[in-house]
Amino acid sequence: MSHDPVREFIRAFNEGDLDGFVAVLDPEVELHSGRGLRKGREAARVLATREPGGVQQTIELEELYEDGTEGGGGRAVALINRHWHWAEDESHAGTDEMAWAFELRDHKVLNWRPYDDGEEALRAWNFAPPLG
Repeated sequence: MSHDPVREFIRAFNEGDLDGFVAVLDPEVELHSGRGLRKGREAARVLATREPGGVQQTIELEELYEDGTEGGGGRAVALINRHWHWAEDESHAGTDEMAWAFELRDHKVLNWRPYDDGEEALRAWNFAPPLG
């Protein structure tokens, strides 16, 4: 079984699996969100806890760029689509193209940062931007 912390982070986030989400995080994790910097697993659990109802989000992985992740460390940038839907009837409420950047340590997420622009994330984390 391959251990893929980036895909597990996305899976657990999508499924609202808070225990699975926290399990893939390094104890010293730093999450950079629109609500500010969160440090540590318990702060991450609070950040990932969703209120029921209203608009919810699901993350669809489009493309994953990785460097040095084979040994459990390194970094990755995930180009994603964030799909918004209404919890009451699952109707579509919108889609955003964005990127999530990860720094890994010991097969765990040490640092996570969202970007509104995928090419900006790729440049910031020293990956060649996609051609085209």
